[in-house]
Amino acid sequence: MKKKLLALSLAVLMMGTMLIGCGSKTSETTAKDTTKSEDTSKKDGELEKVTLQLKWLPQSQFMGYYVAAAKGYYKDEGIDIQILPGGSDIIPEQNVNNDVANIGVTWVSSLMTYQAQGYPLQEVAQVFQKSGMLLVSKKEKGINSPKDLAGKKVGNWFGGNEYELLALLSKYNLDKEKDLKLVQQDFTMDQLKEGSVDAASAMTYNEFGLLLEGGLKKEDLNVIDMNNENVAMMEDCLFVNSDWAAKHKDLLVRFLKASIKGWKDAVQDPEAAGKTVYDVDKSVSLDHQVYMAKEVAKLVAPQGFDTSKIGQIDMNAIKQTGDFLKKYNKDLAKEPVVDDTTFTSKYWEEATK
Repeated sequence: MKKKLLALSLAVLMMGTMLIGCGSKTSETTAKDTTKSEDTSKKDGELEKVTLQLKWLPQSQFMGYYVAAAKGYYKDEGIDIQILPGGSDIIPEQNVNNDVANIGVTWVSSLMTYQAQGYPLQEVAQVFQKSGMLLVSKKEKGINSPKDLAGKKVGNWFGGNEYELLALLSKYNLDKEKDLKLVQQDFTMDQLKEGSVDAASAMTYNEFGLLLEGGLKKEDLNVIDMNNENVAMMEDCLFVNSDWAAKHKDLLVRFLKASIKGWKDAVQDPEAAGKTVYDVDKSVSLDHQVYMAKEVAKLVAPQGFDTSKIGQIDMNAIKQTGDFLKKYNKDLAKEPVVDDTTFTSKYWEEATK
């Protein structure tokens, strides 16, 4: 009987050791579900869990976080990171508000719409310093400037992605109902290729690359850049529930430190960063992930930008985004509030000092 008890005890001990070993291998993971995030409280010698909710599927748009995870930067800061992929049915603002995730990635205009509904959400870092939104047409369509959009079919994805386009039309006194036809756009760019739209919306780092990969050449295309037209709105940012941030200030600062370090590396070597993202989820080609990484780097650290300031919040750009949103989103619950309760640099300043 004693021998049986001893054998049973040894078996339990070995099973516990195996489970601990498995846990150590998953200290930095990309989560495949959106279950409620676990308690981030830290015990001696343990990593603190942080769950990051992305806006979209794993791609180089988010390369800084994947690089930071792959290189162990989160672990160095005492963090066990989980990166939750997004998708068309996942809303980062709701997941952060409902504690499914601790930190989220979204566009500023989208964040503002939820803040206007009373969600206690707060931006803590602005990762993209420029807009990636373009309006692209084939040269044969004769759209050499925005005023040439008159009488044309113009595509956009809508769902909150249309505000820069509406600002552009307003700048050139084009009525979206009378002077042209706005068309629901899919994500393939086939409508532009086939000619069912004359101009299509495209992100520099994704859809524009799809056109080039599909055989079109830059010299065959006319491009309207929202930045050059001064109608740009801020896109990818990091945000939190303000109550969670106040309770976990040190943890948030350490997360930002690791993330900024990952973004610096990604911007410096986007080819390697694209490969890192490709290895996470081989949903698109390696070439496309690398192309995307190189273009995203230009938005995170534009030419002449000091990379020590990656993630800084330009309040003038934020206010412009709020002004456009207020003007063109007729369903907005109330005017966007742009102050230190909704957009704060204090955590970023602590992380970068």
